[in-house]
Amino acid sequence: MPRIKVEKILNVDRDLLYNKVTDLENLPKLLPNYFESVKIVDVDKANNVIITEEEFQISNRKVKQKTKHVMNPPEKHESFVIEGDAKGSHVVERYEKVPEGTKVIVEGDFKLGGALKVLGFLAKGKISKRINELLDELENKLK
Repeated sequence: MPRIKVEKILNVDRDLLYNKVTDLENLPKLLPNYFESVKIVDVDKANNVIITEEEFQISNRKVKQKTKHVMNPPEKHESFVIEGDAKGSHVVERYEKVPEGTKVIVEGDFKLGGALKVLGFLAKGKISKRINELLDELENKLK
């Protein structure tokens, strides 16, 4: 159950960044190295909640999961994994305006089972590295 925190300043407008990251169905187009597919299965507009089915790869393992996304634009995006090998994981992304662009803070409490269990004691470093790489790629694509 690794807990991670990643902070990074991106030279990207906060509203643009938030809108791209929370355009869930288009994440595979924006970040094909990270997301194979994202399908929206339910929307609760009144509460800013979207449920997705997602497929991605981590450490050469294919992962399928169902995730509840709670949006609070443009400052916060929370994800709760409700089905799959990471069931019970909770990730909070915060987006703060700074003179250089946007400070992104990602905090996660990851529960790893099934195919993800093989990450073992290396999980924290691998997850943090992957988040940093994803943020770098986002910055390069959006600036």
